[in-house]
Amino acid sequence: MRLIAAIAAVLAVLSVAATAPAAGEPGMSSGKAYSEKTTSVEGTTTDRLGHWNATFTELSGGDPAVVEAFNHASRIAATEQIDRAESESNPGEQWNFESSGQVTFRSIAVAQLVLGTHYYGVHPTSYISTVVIDSRSAHPVMLGDLFTDQQAGLHRLSELTGAEPRAENFVNWIPTAGGLEIHFAPYQFGIALPETKTVSWAALADLIAPVMTGITQA
Repeated sequence: MRLIAAIAAVLAVLSVAATAPAAGEPGMSSGKAYSEKTTSVEGTTTDRLGHWNATFTELSGGDPAVVEAFNHASRIAATEQIDRAESESNPGEQWNFESSGQVTFRSIAVAQLVLGTHYYGVHPTSYISTVVIDSRSAHPVMLGDLFTDQQAGLHRLSELTGAEPRAENFVNWIPTAGGLEIHFAPYQFGIALPETKTVSWAALADLIAPVMTGITQA
C-alpha cells in the first residue's frame, strides 16, 4: 500500500511539473502576469492522532482583485478538505491527510485543482476540489456560465462522459488546453477511485456562451 501511494505521489509531482509554468516564467491571463507560490496548512488534532498537511498554490502580481479572489477560494478549498477528513475520522484513531494544488492559466480565467488524500482505515480516500476565477472580473466561474443553455450543456457532457445530466455530477472541473477537464469523485461510476474525463472544446463549441469563448484559449 505504501509503495502504491509513493508511486502515485511521484506521478502527481511529475504531472504538476509538466503543466505548471517553468520557474521564473509567470502565468498569463487577461494580459496580466501572475507568479505562483506553494502554501501549506499544517496541523494536528488535540489528541495528536490526526495530522494534516494541505498544500495548494497562491498567486501574486497581476490583478490584485483576481489574486485575492483566487487565493481566498483556494484556501477555502484546502481547509474544507481538512475539515472533511477530520469529520470522517473517529476520535481516538490515527489518520493523516495530504493535498496538493495545480494551477492552470487560460486567456480569461485562472483555475486550480486541489487533490487531497485521506489516509484512514483500510484504503485511502480521494478528495477533489476545483477553483475557477474569471480574470476579467475576479468572479468565480460556474459550470453553467460556460453555456448559452445550461441544460443543453449538461446533456452534452452527459452524452460524452456517461454521467447523469445533473449539475452536481460535474461540479469539479477546470478549463485546460485539451478541453473541459472534469474530475469525478470515487464511486460516481461505481468504483472506489476518482476518474478524470476531458471533453474537447470542439465538442462543446456550439454551446459555449460568446462571453466565455476566451476560456477555451491559452
